[in-house]
Amino acid sequence: MRVNGKVALITGGAGGIGAETARVLAREGAQVVIADLADDAGAEIAAEIRATYLRHDVSSEPQWQEVVGKVAARHGKIDVLVNAAGIEGDLKNAGLETSLAEWRRVMAVNLDGTFLGCRTVLPKMLEKGAGSIVNISSIVSFFATPTALSYGASKAAVEQLTRSIAQLGGADDGKRVRCNSVHPGVIKTRMTDNILSEFAKLSGVSPEQAEAAVNANILFKCRGQPSDVASLILFLASDESAYITGSAFQVDGGWHLVSAG
Repeated sequence: MRVNGKVALITGGAGGIGAETARVLAREGAQVVIADLADDAGAEIAAEIRATYLRHDVSSEPQWQEVVGKVAARHGKIDVLVNAAGIEGDLKNAGLETSLAEWRRVMAVNLDGTFLGCRTVLPKMLEKGAGSIVNISSIVSFFATPTALSYGASKAAVEQLTRSIAQLGGADDGKRVRCNSVHPGVIKTRMTDNILSEFAKLSGVSPEQAEAAVNANILFKCRGQPSDVASLILFLASDESAYITGSAFQVDGGWHLVSAG
């Protein structure tokens, strides 16, 4: 029960890394609130782990105020915020063909949503004197992404935002709100399934060949599992990481050692 009694709000909690994180935190004693736009999946996972599901568009400032207000009213606090909501964007036109509208769409979810979450929840945590914010970035924040401009830029910005929030959370009066970023590599989720499928179409190869080509650039030669990332998030949400803040954690099976993207 490594997070027993903690209240955890997880955006993007209806699928992929967010859903597995919800399961892991609930199993370890947290009261979990899943926030997402996928009503059916969100409600199903909430029922599975006895959590609360709230419909939430992370790019909407008023909805952030509403969701945080509901969590505070029900539980009286928020100990853990996991900003896991994210989109990959339109991969067919993700280079110089990226439109301003598409750029803004990706930024609205990946960056604005993370910023709004931190800005809305951090003051609540500071009032209590403690808390942990975990922002999900990406391993590509360390690489050039010429064929995914908006996605790469949004995730790199999340890493920088994390460092700034960490400084704001480490108050001089002894209050300690930690903020760290997690950088998954190629994890087996709906998002990477879509990316591999699109890669296969654009390259004129089979999905199996596309996955083999990607895996060849990973030291462990395979995609990771959502549980690989959720286990790290559990550590950062727990008091075991009480002296860690402003750090970036790579969960990529050694991809960064083999490939520069």
